[in-house]
Amino acid sequence: MQKILFIGNSHTYFNDMPAMVAQLFSAVLGEEAHVTMLASPGMSLSWLYDQPETKFNILRGGYDYVVLQQATHPFDGEEALLRQAGRLIQWVREAKATPVVYMTWSAKDDLPRHKELTDAFRHMAETRRTLLAPAGEVWEAVRKERPETELYFRDGRHASPLGSAIAAASIFSAITGAPLPGADSPYWTERGAGPETVRLVQAVLDGIA
Repeated sequence: MQKILFIGNSHTYFNDMPAMVAQLFSAVLGEEAHVTMLASPGMSLSWLYDQPETKFNILRGGYDYVVLQQATHPFDGEEALLRQAGRLIQWVREAKATPVVYMTWSAKDDLPRHKELTDAFRHMAETRRTLLAPAGEVWEAVRKERPETELYFRDGRHASPLGSAIAAASIFSAITGAPLPGADSPYWTERGAGPETVRLVQAVLDGIA
């Protein structure tokens, strides 16, 4: 069994996204994943760093992976991302767990910011030597190639159920490297993903890997 701790804000807990990661472990690998969330609405990694339960869970929880999600609406820039995530990554490594950086996406009314987010998260993962879950990059590919596919919740910032499923798939892929379930899987059909969208998500993740 893999134990995974998720640290972030509403982009982590919306649609119970960590449970989707556990669903993928079961559907694809036949394994159980125990997922735990420390997530508060609108909060940054800096705020989460200061909460006593964060340090306790990272150092004492016996987790295999810790998924870190920074606030991006608004985004405070790459320097803040490096600083805030870096402090948590030190604890993760001290606990002998593997850090995973969860790249989110730009707001629907601020799509030009996508490149800034992508570059910042990629640079951070490279310099801190973490795994990268490139959800934002997969979202961008789906937006361009399948514009009829709705990834956003009605507020234009959070994810639709399918948007969260793609984010979970990105995290699962980063951790395991395993292929995603096929287009006929309930994982996708229950969230309204068509076969072309599923193939595109897999192709993008394969290309990034």
